Formats: sequence, structure tokens, C-alpha cells
Amino acid sequence: MKLKLALISILTISGIISSQNEQNDYKMIQSECDSLLLNQEIQAISLGVITNGKVYKFHVGKLSTGETPNDNTLYEIASLTKTFTGTLLAQAILEKKATIDDDIRKHLSENFANLEFNQKPITFRHLVTHTSGLPRIFPDSPGLFENPDWDNLPYEINKLQAGFRKSQFFEELHKVALDTVPGFKFSYSNVGANLLGYCLENMYDKPFEELLSEHILKPLQMKKTSITISSDEDKKLVAIGLNPNGMVMPSRAEKEMKAEGGLFSTLDDMIKYMEFQLDAENEVIKISHQELLNGKYGDFENGLFWQIFKNGENPTKIFQNGGAYGTSSWLTIIPESKVGVIILTNVSGPTIHQKLNATANKIIERLE
Repeated sequence: MKLKLALISILTISGIISSQNEQNDYKMIQSECDSLLLNQEIQAISLGVITNGKVYKFHVGKLSTGETPNDNTLYEIASLTKTFTGTLLAQAILEKKATIDDDIRKHLSENFANLEFNQKPITFRHLVTHTSGLPRIFPDSPGLFENPDWDNLPYEINKLQAGFRKSQFFEELHKVALDTVPGFKFSYSNVGANLLGYCLENMYDKPFEELLSEHILKPLQMKKTSITISSDEDKKLVAIGLNPNGMVMPSRAEKEMKAEGGLFSTLDDMIKYMEFQLDAENEVIKISHQELLNGKYGDFENGLFWQIFKNGENPTKIFQNGGAYGTSSWLTIIPESKVGVIILTNVSGPTIHQKLNATANKIIERLE
């Protein structure tokens, strides 16, 4: 009887300590949310944290509608979409439909003799690490990004890309002239991500949107995540994007190829995705997070559209951000510690990602 009472006491004390720890974590994260909102440019955020098997989520501030974001608020997650595309490639590699060092032309329907330099072809390794040498966007307009007017740039890009079709994409691809060996230098390329999306379609003989649904969205029950917002009801749920000057920014133009940044999602769905990416035992995740730069940049590595920071004896940090014309997102995971932070906001600008990253890092440091 005494032993039984002792065990009950231990369990009760353990439960109290656990509850206190959870309350402390909640207050700390709430404090970091409040601190982030002290930045004048950032008016509203949705933030989710996973730690010790517990999920914390916060919607704070006011959107341009005057309402606080909620579980139904849709954010344009922009380049975080690329990590979904990379996950699909990992699935294809697991199924032996491709290898990371395949010449991408094996998976294209046309002949592209131009997608090599000095007989060195572009591979999937190059596409997912932005070292392919392909242009930033199609139609190729490098002058667009030289000393741009940030207030007007989104509208100029949308004018170029509205209704852009696959047939036009491949017309542009035939014009590409690489100026160095693939893998030699970093050059951010939405073109490369869209090309990977097309290769995946060829591997599976299915549309990219169907692949997303089949391999990621349905299994994870990400019911509110989609690559197209079609209904008027859903359009009302999309957070109106702003730039740092408070100007309303458009969503990206509708076009056929969206593997580089077409997804809209909610905080709840992105927490599910974050939990999936924290599963270091999952073979697809192992492939997604493999280090592809072979130590070229020291502690900094790339996975399949993931950035990876190895910090000595500390757990490896895996992260990525997404920036649309008027939204920003940041996702950091520490698979070894089973800790993750996702932050979504309806503003985009030159310093926003730095601030989201700093907040994610503070939360992680205080949790570990």
C-alpha cells in the first residue's frame, strides 16, 4: 500500500512539473510573438511550435481587414512549396524512378543539348541546390531585378508571367545558354524548381497537383492546403499581402507551372507538415534532408530545397523560408531534438525573413 501511494505521489508530482513546464513554454513563446509584433512592418503573425510532443500555436495581431488571423487564414507560402517538390523527388528516388545525380534530360520529352556545359549535364542535385545555372524566372528578364522599384516589381513580374504556359516554358528553356559547369556556383532559380516539377510529372505520368495530393496532402490530412484557390469562399480566407510600406501586394499570377511557389496553406496544416519533416526515421525524409554540397561551404549544407546548418556538437538545424510579394514564412526544424517552429505573416520585405529567423532561433534556444 505504501509503495502504491509513493508511486501515485511521484506521478502526481511529475504531472505538476510537466504542466508547469508547458505553462512556462507557452508564456515564453507568447512573449516572443509579442516581441516580433513590436517591429512596425509586422502587424500579424500565425506561429506554431512543436516540442516534447506538444504543439503550441498562436494567432496574434491584426490583418489588413482588422481581424486577427485564425485557423482558417490562408497564407501564400511561396518558396516553402519547393520543399514539397523536393519531398516528391525524394519519394521518386526511394521508388527508384530517379537518382539525385540523374541527367535531368532523361526525364524530359524533348532534346535539350543546351542543358550541359563542357559535357557536364544539369542533374537533380543541381536543381534542388540552385546550382544549375538556369535563370531566375521565365521569361528570362535579368534586368528586372537590377535596382528594382519594390513597390512595382510584383506587378511587373505578374504582367510577364500571367497565363504563362508549359509550351512557353520549354520555348524559353531551349534558349538557355549555360555559362559555367553546373554545380559550380549558386544562382537562385525558380525555373529549376518548375523544371523538376515537370520531370516528376513525366516519372509518374500524373499532374504535379495530383502528385502533391497523393503523396503529401492526403496522407498528412492537409485538407486546407492547395496549389490553386478557386472558390470565392476560399479567396476571402487568403491573407491580404503587404509590403513594408503598408501597400497591398498581389498574389502571384496564375500560370501552369507552380512547383516553385504555388501553395496556399494554414497554420494547422503547416504544423502537420512540420511534424512530418521532423520524422527522421522516415526514409523519404532521410533522402529529403541528405547533404548535397559535400562540405563545399563548411557547416552550411543543402538538402532537397532545404538549407542545413551543422553547428559542431549541437543538433543540426534544417530550415527554409518562403517569400511572396506580400507574405513571408519561416520554417526551422531540429529533427534530433524533435523541435520545430513555423511562422507565417502577411508582409514581405528585405528584412522580414531575418526577423522571423531570429524569433525562431530564440524560441528554439529557450526550448532546448
